[in-house]
Amino acid sequence: MEKAYKEKFMSEIWKKYNASKDVEFLAKACEQAPFFGQKEMALEIARILRLVKES
Repeated sequence: MEKAYKEKFMSEIWKKYNASKDVEFLAKACEQAPFFGQKEMALEIARILRLVKES
């Protein structure tokens, strides 16, 4: 994702999360966040957030 698009995406996803408190939005944000080159970390955090959502 290009930087400007990613910034807009993160801003919009944060607004959606704040309006709904649905952790799926946080999971999607994690999947797109750079995590300093640690993509596996991003995916693991997203997976855990989704588990929390299911419980």
